[in-house]
Amino acid sequence: MVQFQVVPAKEIPDGWMGLDIGPDTIKSFSETLDTTKTIIWNGPMGVFEMEKFAAGTE
Repeated sequence: MVQFQVVPAKEIPDGWMGLDIGPDTIKSFSETLDTTKTIIWNGPMGVFEMEKFAAGTE
């Protein structure tokens, strides 16, 4: 079982990795993108191959 917790980027515990964006970032990106006409993006938001880290990509 994969252990995870949602924390601000600056509070990622030592020895842990940031593998996805959290709900606050998803909301912020969504609000910004609502009024955007052109987006150039390269790559997923998270490690989408792992279900627990795919929320930002979905």
